[in-house]
Amino acid sequence: MTLVEEMLALCTEAVRAVVQPDKRVYWLHLLVAALIVVGVWARGSRKKSLLKLFFDPALWLHPSAREDYGLFLLRGIFRVVVFAPFALGAVSLAAGLAFRLQETFGTPSFTGISHGAAIAIFTVALFAIEDFSRFLFHFAAHRWGWLWEFHKVHHSAEVLTPLTLYRVHPLELVMNRTRGTLTTAAVAGVLCWVFPGKIQGLEILGVDALGFLWSTAGANLRHSHVWVSYGSRMEHWLISPAQHQIHHSVEPRHHERNFGTALAVWDRLFGTLYVTAGREVLRMGLSPQDRTHGRGIIRLIVEPIFRSAGKVVSPVAALWRS
Repeated sequence: MTLVEEMLALCTEAVRAVVQPDKRVYWLHLLVAALIVVGVWARGSRKKSLLKLFFDPALWLHPSAREDYGLFLLRGIFRVVVFAPFALGAVSLAAGLAFRLQETFGTPSFTGISHGAAIAIFTVALFAIEDFSRFLFHFAAHRWGWLWEFHKVHHSAEVLTPLTLYRVHPLELVMNRTRGTLTTAAVAGVLCWVFPGKIQGLEILGVDALGFLWSTAGANLRHSHVWVSYGSRMEHWLISPAQHQIHHSVEPRHHERNFGTALAVWDRLFGTLYVTAGREVLRMGLSPQDRTHGRGIIRLIVEPIFRSAGKVVSPVAALWRS
């Protein structure tokens, strides 16, 4: 295979996401999201045509959206070159942890649980704990200066499309993938020790069932211009698309709110939950003082690295001088 063919193959990895059930932009997830949009339009005032609602050039051709597309393609390259070992790493770590626990503590006394119950416990535990670890990482990305410099790339989006999900700095992507690998390995390792020979996640089309259902239930609308609220009661338990759009808002009252991905309980515990009380007109992006990187894919990638390094080096240098 020539160099050109290899590069084309790497780039198509990102495009192939629409036919991969474990991806947010899987065609079924997008179809359900589109049907929800039609429902929202039908129930609303219909001031904008349905065609304009779906295919507004001002949205899809916005400079911010074009940056999303570039980072989406770049993510496909990273997936092949960098992320391929992560899945195997989680399996190896889980097996090693289960072995160590067995060697140290022996066989647990409650191994008589049914195979079906073990699958249900593993599926729910992995979904909840992985969601909590996402919340913690996201919370830290806003509170730690050096990590915030990377996370600003995501928040610099001035319009939201489903591909804004992939508007992530490559180094943050690596850190987040490491978090996911370690979390999955820890949960799987402990439960493989507790329920030996019975651990298997509940799956739909070969992927985690709860994650698949969450994506199918309209998760793509989290990054969109379509306001979908679950109502105040439900939004105390689940993060709605509207709540995540609030998270992207530049309005001061929306800052540091709704860090959760699926479950709202973590935001309730940390005091960061914002429940919607009606349609809000939002302006997305970063405030002028927070926008510390320029436009374009190269600047989005390079400039946060130097600014983040400066946030780490400056305190160390000051401590050294003292």
